[in-house]
Amino acid sequence: MARTAAASHSARARRDYTTRTTAVRRTPTRAEARAAANHALRRQAEQARLAELSRIRALDEQLQRTTQSSIEQDDLRGEDPAIRQLALDALGDRAGTVVVMEPWTGRVLSIVNQQWAVRTPFKPCSTIKVLTGYAALQEKLTTAEEIIPAGSRSWTLRTAMAQSNNEYFQVLAHRLGFERFLFYAGQAGFGRKTGINLPGETSGVIPRHPPADLGRMGSHGDGFGVTAVQLATFISALANGGTLYRPRVLRSPQEVAHFKPLPVRTLPLTEDIRRDLLAGLVSAVERGTARRSGAAALGVAGKTGSCNCDFGLRTRVGLFVSFVDAPGKPGLLVTVITKGSMARGSSASVIAGSIYRGAEVASRTAPRQRVSPSTEAEIPDLPDEDEAND
Repeated sequence: MARTAAASHSARARRDYTTRTTAVRRTPTRAEARAAANHALRRQAEQARLAELSRIRALDEQLQRTTQSSIEQDDLRGEDPAIRQLALDALGDRAGTVVVMEPWTGRVLSIVNQQWAVRTPFKPCSTIKVLTGYAALQEKLTTAEEIIPAGSRSWTLRTAMAQSNNEYFQVLAHRLGFERFLFYAGQAGFGRKTGINLPGETSGVIPRHPPADLGRMGSHGDGFGVTAVQLATFISALANGGTLYRPRVLRSPQEVAHFKPLPVRTLPLTEDIRRDLLAGLVSAVERGTARRSGAAALGVAGKTGSCNCDFGLRTRVGLFVSFVDAPGKPGLLVTVITKGSMARGSSASVIAGSIYRGAEVASRTAPRQRVSPSTEAEIPDLPDEDEAND
């Protein structure tokens, strides 16, 4: 009995000793504590990153589903089936809209995702720079040859348009001022319906008061919400020499036979101003922000845009406005707007380039009357301004 009690006491003593020594061994050092805390922070950051990726993925999938649903509701009457199929193939599974028009008549050949094209406003991002440049030239606040220091180098209108330099166009916006900028936006048709014969067209959004940063209004389109059809109509005027036509969908052979273009207004666009703007738009496609389109050989002139969208779901938006320039009559006009985490202007230009190539625009239009060679140095292959900055 005594031996049993002694053995039990000895066992308890050993357990107590083991517990105490184990507790001492498990007390972390300061370095170990810091390492553990850093590990916990890294785990939290990784969990937050994965949650954000999941949120972005879900949003992209929602946008894709919405696009597909909207496309299925498109009114196919008056659509050119070949052009529409090219646009559908080029857009693929991206969330977006495509407008293909004849810029010298306003005739609509195809609109993929009509809901987004006529009823959904998008921030114009860097496509607003076409309007900024036009207004500044019209007001004689700059010339195509003026060199403006901005950022780490100096720019002319051509090089700034090609590389979408933000600071250059912010300088022009400040020279214009809020009221004059809105005047030219109104001329371009922003903030008012185009009159297209599709239901539910929106007027878009224009700023009512001067923004906190006037420069960004001229470089990013802050405060503006435009539709794809509005952008296409404005760029058509630049393509055809200054006439804003009412876009029309021709739904029957009779409408085609009796169709007459309906001019809405004529911009005071001189051939000199058009040439100066065209030089930048051509350069953008040849070796600027739209070079990935592969459409330079087809005579395409265009402008990209990339930024965070201010309307609807907060995500990226990528735009490309473009047309084929030919003597007297430009070829097709293609406007692309995409939305999603991967949306970029350069990617939108690739969609348009695929449509132009598929339509064999180069073989169906006269050879492009090239812009006179510039005496400026070649534009370096710099990072795309509107890709890097919002």
